[in-house]
Amino acid sequence: MRIIAVFQLLSLTISVRALSIPSSQHETRRNFFKAAIVGGVATALPRVSNADIEGVITPNFSQEPPQVVEPTLKADETVLYKTRSGLKYIILKEGEADAPSPRFGQFVTIGYTSYVKLPDTPKAESKLDKYDSDSTYLIKHGNGRLIPGLDEGLHTMKLGEKRRLVIPPKLGYIGPGVLGPLPDSPYGRYKLNKLLNEMIDIKAGNIVMDVELKNIMSDEADQGYYEDESISPEDFQTLRNNISIKARENQAARKQG
Repeated sequence: MRIIAVFQLLSLTISVRALSIPSSQHETRRNFFKAAIVGGVATALPRVSNADIEGVITPNFSQEPPQVVEPTLKADETVLYKTRSGLKYIILKEGEADAPSPRFGQFVTIGYTSYVKLPDTPKAESKLDKYDSDSTYLIKHGNGRLIPGLDEGLHTMKLGEKRRLVIPPKLGYIGPGVLGPLPDSPYGRYKLNKLLNEMIDIKAGNIVMDVELKNIMSDEADQGYYEDESISPEDFQTLRNNISIKARENQAARKQG
């Protein structure tokens, strides 16, 4: 009965919201609601694990060091970094100098608090609007199930480090499928959707996440599909040529046989 009630609430919310959605934004919001409904199933049903263990996607993160953005946010001790993708972050708490960073394919436990930050207006300063938090969120790093900005931000964190990530819309809730983390409750998803709609309407705003890297574990079942370094263009072309040559040889052999 609780599951039915959750879906009735979601259906009613979607029906009411759909009446006021302009046609130009209908597709964008419909895609988000699909993600919210799928997430609702995961919340309503018993969960064996919070880990994302399916899918193999290795993000193409830049190996170049991040830029230091001037001026700094507050005092001299606070430095704002910016990567080539557009992700910005500040380090709230340093990890140990010799602490490891997560590799793609490892299980990672994080604690986070998520907000949406809309731009300031002439009348008022916009504040961080919280929509989700979790103290022990378990994911498989690099499998494409997280919003890209969070995945990129985690990759260079040290164990024990805490960062504030400022994630632009293009690295947020984009693309097909359920990109997490999503709020557990229907109301949390409704609030997130409302904030995302406001970002769409004004074409501005950021996702802000305070993230702490709590644990890193290797996946003993990993068969080596995840690698931190991508194949070089030269090696890829060599591999492609070898496959083409072998295919032509096999085709010629079949004709002769």
